[in-house]
Amino acid sequence: MNSFELIEKYLPKAVDKYFYEDSKTAILEQGSKFIDVNFNETGYVKIASFLMDGLSDYYQTQQDSNDFINPGTARPDSVGGPGAAAYAAYAGNMASGSRDGFAIGGVDVKWEIFRLQWVRGRQFRIDYIADEETASITIGNAVEEFNRTKVVPEVDVARFGVIASKANASLGNYLSESISANQIIGKFNTAFEWLTEHEVPAEQQVIFVNPSVMTLIRNTTELTKFLTQDNYRSPAGLDFTVEKYMGRPIIEVPSNRFFTNPVFTQNGYRPAVSSTDGADSYVINYMVVSTRAVVPIRKLEYNKIYGPEMSGLAGFHGYLINFLLYHGVVVPKNKIVGTYVSVSSATTGAAKSNTMALTTLAGATQYAWKVGQVWTNPAGLRGKIVYSYSNAFVLGASATIGSGGVLQAFEGVDNSATSGQTTAYFGLLDASSKIIATTGSSAVTLVRHA
Repeated sequence: MNSFELIEKYLPKAVDKYFYEDSKTAILEQGSKFIDVNFNETGYVKIASFLMDGLSDYYQTQQDSNDFINPGTARPDSVGGPGAAAYAAYAGNMASGSRDGFAIGGVDVKWEIFRLQWVRGRQFRIDYIADEETASITIGNAVEEFNRTKVVPEVDVARFGVIASKANASLGNYLSESISANQIIGKFNTAFEWLTEHEVPAEQQVIFVNPSVMTLIRNTTELTKFLTQDNYRSPAGLDFTVEKYMGRPIIEVPSNRFFTNPVFTQNGYRPAVSSTDGADSYVINYMVVSTRAVVPIRKLEYNKIYGPEMSGLAGFHGYLINFLLYHGVVVPKNKIVGTYVSVSSATTGAAKSNTMALTTLAGATQYAWKVGQVWTNPAGLRGKIVYSYSNAFVLGASATIGSGGVLQAFEGVDNSATSGQTTAYFGLLDASSKIIATTGSSAVTLVRHA
């Protein structure tokens, strides 16, 4: 078995490992015993739901029919009662007497077919000549980094987006608010009260918070008295430590995974922006979720690595990596009360995700400047650096280099400017000509040659 076959064989288990180590929502994957992910229908799974009868009166065997176990209730053979045939033993079947023992009940298990919301994939191409001696190393690292930095965060943001969309202000479990330092205890306690009133056990509740709220937690002296550390074992058997408040795990989530209304593109995901998407994304402050209310599902449908002998049939000489993932989230209607969501009252989604920071250096010629360091959030976004002296870039908008004042910035070389061009707006342009990150609405001051 060659190294490619080994990667294909162990990739499903590796993906599980990446999720339980790096995913912020893996703690919710506890309802999997009620899910048939091997359901033989591509893109669908089966979810079990249980229906069963409740308790009934118990009547002692051979008890006189005039005796009542519970005063005020009708005998099984009386008018208004369930009838003698509803009991396990009664006259005509077993022994004598009008009714004996246990009322007969039933259990129905119904399987609901659920179509997963997302089918996402990618093909990577690694040129044979460029990586002749390191192809195996490149492939192995590419698969690992792709799962850690692209797959896991996208699945997380999809799950949080669905949970947030199910909560409702009219129901009382969706709040749009700003939170100050002295409010966090009251906010959490109100959430706990609401969930308890809707019969969500405390031991099922998990708290997810953004970094700003986590800072409030750590800086709130009264709250820290109740913080504890505990070990948690995932369904895959991996152990990790979580912080707890009042017995509930606290999971800190980067803001670039923790916002409402995510948009899934041809190159990952991003927050929604009203000018391009008709709506905005809002950073989630915190959410308290029952592990029994949310059923996240993922299914690695296909992964395959083709060597040069096969990829050549497609007109490419090198290595091809195909990756296909189905995933989705189920929040049953009767479980929506198992979620409680607080979102920021400001439109801050685009300010916390798909952002770019950039420094400039003086060029070699008059007024020229060079690109210095470039960072993106999330890290590792890939595209061409573009800039404009007159207009800010909008996340998700189309842009064409050489049109509308859009220019490409080349790293390591001079980018020319005139005496009046002292600032510029920057963006990151992907292969589908969409802006996937921006430096925001404020212009960047250019460090230029005198």
